[in-house]
Amino acid sequence: MQIADIDFCVPGDIDELYAIECACFPSPWKRYLLENDLSELGEVVYLKALLNGVIVGYGVLGRNETESYLQNLAVSPEHRRLGIASQLMLGFDGISAEWGCRRMRLEVRSSNTSARDFYARIGFIYQSRSRGYYSNGEDALILAARLPLKIK
Repeated sequence: MQIADIDFCVPGDIDELYAIECACFPSPWKRYLLENDLSELGEVVYLKALLNGVIVGYGVLGRNETESYLQNLAVSPEHRRLGIASQLMLGFDGISAEWGCRRMRLEVRSSNTSARDFYARIGFIYQSRSRGYYSNGEDALILAARLPLKIK
């Protein structure tokens, strides 16, 4: 495991976040969505993972009354399997606790077995399937976990 600095994202992080987004996903979020989220306070929380001052991963968390919702989690391909995603999820676990949430949920591509395995290791279980959720027609699996997550 490589220890990353976890911090809140700021509008000046857009270029690095968008580069990671494009490197990680076949249908990346539009840049303006990232810009809008980071310019508005309170809607969602963005965390970044830094190694030697360089952003190598980020995630986005939202919530409702009793549940947090992981909207995105991305680690640059060259920094995967170093514990970066776990460290980001630990940060989101703490934020969820501060919010008083008891569960976290997320969607993951049905074909993304490495992400599915990671989420299962930290306590997420299958809830349902959303057919044709992604722009290419791929299904999303809806996963949920009780908090706190099982991060080692």
